Amino acid sequence: MDHTTCATSKTISPYRVLLVLFLLGSTFVLLQGVSGTLRTPIKQTLGKFPTMLADWKALSSRESTEAVVKMLGVDDYIEYNYADSTGRAVNFYTAFYESVGTGGGYHSPKNCIPGGGWGIDAVTTVEIQPKGRVSVTVSEMIIRNRNEYQVVFYWYQNRGRIIYSEYWEKIYLVRDAILMKRRDGAFVRLIAPAPGGDIQQAEKTLQQFAGLAISELDNFLPGK
Repeated sequence: MDHTTCATSKTISPYRVLLVLFLLGSTFVLLQGVSGTLRTPIKQTLGKFPTMLADWKALSSRESTEAVVKMLGVDDYIEYNYADSTGRAVNFYTAFYESVGTGGGYHSPKNCIPGGGWGIDAVTTVEIQPKGRVSVTVSEMIIRNRNEYQVVFYWYQNRGRIIYSEYWEKIYLVRDAILMKRRDGAFVRLIAPAPGGDIQQAEKTLQQFAGLAISELDNFLPGK
């Protein structure tokens, strides 16, 4: 068959033209709505986040270089290393953005963690029961470097929601940019070692800490 002849003999359906025009118009309206958002400041700086959470005490902190902070476009962040009286340890990182996507944005752990010998063995979700909240779902990753294991919990705590999925986070971001004129949000990540490959114990540790962190972050992050 002569594909050239076939292609030139077709006519464009008026319905298809209308559909294309509708999509172009909708995209224009969408972009106008998103671009009209306002920067939403944090309630109080994350530097005031408690160094004591129940039985957990922050033993050390880490600061990123100025170049990294500028690259990420983050407006506020903390990274603390907590431990409890039994020796359990949790690395806690939170980054807040006044307007996600206009100056900086999230970097998924799925892209950032692999490297330096570390790889992702499994990705799933887990339920958390924060104090004073209904149960929420967060993402979980099992990472490994040879025979060393760690468990990672992460989520997006944005405009009153706990969002476990990068995809749903983007959907809500566009929705809230249009309806609420807001793009503020926070990325939260917890890491616990799993000595001897005891994944279940590390998960229990993170579930306990995550419940405390989610409730406390409500005092810092803008809600609905």
